[in-house]
Amino acid sequence: MVAVRRSSAVTGYVYAEKDKDPRQLGEAPKSVLGKVGLILSAFRDNDFALSLAELTARTGVAKATVHRLCQELVAGNLLEREGAKYRLGLQLYEIGLRAPRQRTLREAARPVIENLAQKLDNAVNLAVPSGSELLVIENAGRHRNRARSTAGGRRLRLHCSAAGKLTLAMLPEQYPLSTVVPQMDRPTPRTLTPARLPAELARIREQDYAVEVEEARTGYLAVAVPVRGLDHAYLAALAVIAPTAGSSIPRLHSALTEASRAITSRLAIFEAHRAPL
Repeated sequence: MVAVRRSSAVTGYVYAEKDKDPRQLGEAPKSVLGKVGLILSAFRDNDFALSLAELTARTGVAKATVHRLCQELVAGNLLEREGAKYRLGLQLYEIGLRAPRQRTLREAARPVIENLAQKLDNAVNLAVPSGSELLVIENAGRHRNRARSTAGGRRLRLHCSAAGKLTLAMLPEQYPLSTVVPQMDRPTPRTLTPARLPAELARIREQDYAVEVEEARTGYLAVAVPVRGLDHAYLAALAVIAPTAGSSIPRLHSALTEASRAITSRLAIFEAHRAPL
């Protein structure tokens, strides 16, 4: 198996991913903060709780050190104990919600996203650039066939999600292909190959929206449009996920574009109210 380098969104420390089991590359950080960052970053989207052994394996930090730091994190409500395992604490979620830029964006976008999900009868999410990844900060709805939106706090694949491809196209300096290509897998036969990705990103930049049809999951497609600030800077990707059968990409694109403009308008109102007198 080939190990793939992946960056921690908390510390920026790079670790390896082998068979979807991150392990440390190179020398572990010497600072306590760096080790704490590795422990917190060891929890992946589908992890509800991890044992001490799993945390030790994923971080590369000595078992005794991991145990001691976990006890301190539990005391600070950043981790919680569940029997012999640990899970992320509610305090982390509360801290994340206080991030001012994303909090304002979520507040401005939430009613628009809820209305859009109801209108389209499909799942809708809003994802923002976060370090070397793409993080979902708001979501709503599901299709009647139970196709759910990506849960808030989850990270999206960059190369095979509509939101991810849009972000790659809009922020090439933050997401250079040299770091993306080594991580490209093919979850479906329709997933883009590395050779096709540059042309796809050029097309997305030209048309200002992204589409993926069964590249992430067979039977589903997604369309994503940019959400921009008043200075036209790219802030987030607004995406809808729908069954391939019966979905109209032009209709989804039109509804998303209207919703994106509404979010930008609401952001302007929010910022005006919060601006110092």
